[in-house]
Amino acid sequence: MSNASGGKPSASVYRRRRITVAVLALVLIGLIVWGVVALVGVFAPDEQETAGNEPTAQQTQPVPSPSSEPEEDEDSGKMCSGDEIEVTATTDAKSYASDKKPTLILGIENVSKRECEVNVGSTQQEFLVSSGSDRIFSTVDCLENAEDVILAFKPGQKENSRFTWNRERSAPGCKAVSVQPRPGTYKFTAAVGDFVSEPVTFTLE
Repeated sequence: MSNASGGKPSASVYRRRRITVAVLALVLIGLIVWGVVALVGVFAPDEQETAGNEPTAQQTQPVPSPSSEPEEDEDSGKMCSGDEIEVTATTDAKSYASDKKPTLILGIENVSKRECEVNVGSTQQEFLVSSGSDRIFSTVDCLENAEDVILAFKPGQKENSRFTWNRERSAPGCKAVSVQPRPGTYKFTAAVGDFVSEPVTFTLE
């Protein structure tokens, strides 16, 4: 029998309504949870993609700076040693009249069997005149604008350098000297760096 108009619903109707409301509530909760998860998925970076984009640390080895030692050793090996070079001292005459100026000659020869190098620049050359133990003159006393000149000497090669002495004294530091050399016997010694000649004698008249 159906209920009369305006009557209260039956108990079964209430139960169906409560079941329907509960189902709708569960569906709504499920939609909310799914939406939150979806949003988290949108904003959270993918682990594999993140791992792939992370820069990998590279181990760098320090580049060794070039050393000058091999080059220095090579250069030093090219230089002539003491037993490979012979320096000689000669003059263009044995005796000089009072109006003549001696020409001093420095000779250098490679007496070895290999090619080697010598610094023959003005920084290394010396023309030294002495009398007994008295130092009379040296080209290094008033040396100006000296320079290095590296020259390669082949085996047996000879070179020489000439200097005209004005028959005046000199002193270290180019100090003035009033006393001039007098007639007599003098010695000339030539040197190129550590290579030194035997002295040769000449006479001033």
